[in-house]
Amino acid sequence: MISSSPDVSAYADFRKYLKDCYEARKAENPKFSHRFFGKKAGYGSSSYFADVLSGRRSLTAAGALRLSRALELAKEEEEYFLNLVNFNQAVNLELKNLYYAKLLTRSRIAPDILSRDKYEYFSKWYYAALRELLYFEPSKDDFKALGRKLNPAVPASQVKKAVALLEKLGMIAKDRDGYYRQTVALVSTDDLGASLHVENFQVETMRLGIEALERHPPADRDISTLTATLSQESLDKVKAALKELRKCVMILAEQDQNVDRVIQLNIQLFPLTRYSTRETQ
Repeated sequence: MISSSPDVSAYADFRKYLKDCYEARKAENPKFSHRFFGKKAGYGSSSYFADVLSGRRSLTAAGALRLSRALELAKEEEEYFLNLVNFNQAVNLELKNLYYAKLLTRSRIAPDILSRDKYEYFSKWYYAALRELLYFEPSKDDFKALGRKLNPAVPASQVKKAVALLEKLGMIAKDRDGYYRQTVALVSTDDLGASLHVENFQVETMRLGIEALERHPPADRDISTLTATLSQESLDKVKAALKELRKCVMILAEQDQNVDRVIQLNIQLFPLTRYSTRETQ
């Protein structure tokens, strides 16, 4: 490996890793340049490596392999690097999950960089629901009863697995009487999986939102739609208003002394057309 190169398995962004590798090499040899490194990797263009670092270009599979060889990475390091490139550049959730799973196989990676438990937590809607349920309804080991309280109901075997994970993550704990209770601990998304965890959880809850139209009576839900025209300025104001709404709901939840249910609030806002490029008259 190139002298002083950092450990690739400690990185969540392949561009940050390449920048640090370059800086380490530059510190050893002031004459070292983007052009020199690009030439060593076999690139035809002298600016290719600089464009990759800046994000102006994506890294192709062949380009990633050439870079790993130029860095003289060991087999396991090269495997991690190539999967990291694919993960960072994945164009859809399915591919992100595929390459994240490959990264998880690197067991020597620090837990704060990759966490299989966090990935599992955000992949199922009922993990968060169970944690909130135990806030106002502490329970012992009756996993069947706990599963029946969820809507839709969840089998006892899955509830048992979920409770074990929540306990492992420190989100629930047994009191002296043997009841599981919610703790103050929260699960934060790690640097590498942050967007992936959020997207997986959003997909799960949006699926429930569709099913809610048939599962729950109108009195127990509020699902509405609106199609409108907006400028970028107005769109920014709408997003700010929605952020304030989420804060308001959180305050209500924190102050409520008579909670008797767990709810899921999804707010969806997305474009239905491409942005107009017409000139102002």
